[in-house]
Amino acid sequence: MSFMTRTFVRFQRDPSSVRYAAAAIISTFLVLVAVGALLMRIFDPDNYPSFGSAVWFTLQTVTTVGYGDNPPTSSLGQIVASIVMLVSIALITVITAAITSLLIKSIGREQDAADQQAFTETLARIEASLAEAHERLDRLADSTTVNAEPTDDTR
Repeated sequence: MSFMTRTFVRFQRDPSSVRYAAAAIISTFLVLVAVGALLMRIFDPDNYPSFGSAVWFTLQTVTTVGYGDNPPTSSLGQIVASIVMLVSIALITVITAAITSLLIKSIGREQDAADQQAFTETLARIEASLAEAHERLDRLADSTTVNAEPTDDTR
């Protein structure tokens, strides 16, 4: 199982953890930058003679800074750059939505647990009050029965 997969699995188990959310976002961006840089280096080696220059371009593109100081000039490089741009925008959107959804679900689960606890405590208080009322009724019924029996004086 890859690092990214493990990170996302951990994040799904505990979405309220900011650490896991940050790890999921950072690992996704690192993979996107590395793959994009590799593709730029392969498909536009004239503009990106080193992997470092390709990483710099891809990092600018993924973060949408886009200084424009070293844009691709070959058609294939521009196509790869366009794909990196579209994928990074889509990925940012999807990851943000997924993380937000998981955080909201986590908060909802916590709220449901708190509501369930409050419901259980309220139900226990009601049951205790009912039991106390039954005991009082039983005592009242017993005392009424004792008082209702004829005594020697009434015979």
